[in-house]
Amino acid sequence: MFRTKAAPWMYAVAILAGLGSVLPLAWLFLLSLNPSQGAIGSSAGYSLQNYAAVLFHSLMGRYLLNTTVVSLATVLCTLVCASLGAYAASRYRFAGREVAMMGLLIASMTPVIAVLVPLYTYAAHLGMLNTYQLLIIVFTAWQLPGTLWLMRSFMDAIPIELEEAALVDGCSRMRAFTKIVLPQLAPGLVASGLIVFVYVWNEFILAVSLSSQQDMRLISVGLYFYLSDFGVEWGKIAAGAMLSLLPPAILFLFLQRQLVHGLSAGAVK
Repeated sequence: MFRTKAAPWMYAVAILAGLGSVLPLAWLFLLSLNPSQGAIGSSAGYSLQNYAAVLFHSLMGRYLLNTTVVSLATVLCTLVCASLGAYAASRYRFAGREVAMMGLLIASMTPVIAVLVPLYTYAAHLGMLNTYQLLIIVFTAWQLPGTLWLMRSFMDAIPIELEEAALVDGCSRMRAFTKIVLPQLAPGLVASGLIVFVYVWNEFILAVSLSSQQDMRLISVGLYFYLSDFGVEWGKIAAGAMLSLLPPAILFLFLQRQLVHGLSAGAVK
């Protein structure tokens, strides 16, 4: 099949869209190199003092560590639960299956602010505020319904005959799942994991409400506290924002092919 050449206006639209995405990041990078505290560039030149201040004279390193631990643990817990749930929803027929799946999807559409007060109250009674465990459990519960639906679409695309052949050869149901299904499910796991990782990395409302201690803040919350009654430290905010962009950008750079393949595979049955 031959591909037709794109019209010139399509190239123009693509270039404008690319500039619209890149220019704010370029401005943010230049602002992070500005030693003054103004949001507008100055004649003071450029330096790395904002990065040095953020990395070595603040708790930004701790915030990055907290966010990395919570994000990776949430991705792991969400993928384990979602893959098992998606397997059950795809392979087993039971009464109320579709109703339960629809209920999960509807529950995931509840605004965060609607459950924030009871969630905070329960966490306080259990003594779990300002802990990794609380953040991981809450983020996993919040991302599980959508991830389960996405994983189910990937699971439905895997031929059930492969499992049946493994069962005939003597494999148990769990062994067939781990040896046959999971390798076929790898693109979906990568795509779903990246979506969950980016969500947790950027989450603010739950993070600021459930982790008020300074050494337990996530990166999004840590950046917010550069806004104070005494002014806004624009250079440090920009430097911290640039540092916070690196982990998701690096992950996407290395996993972009698997992400595109996984999303396209899940969209076509």
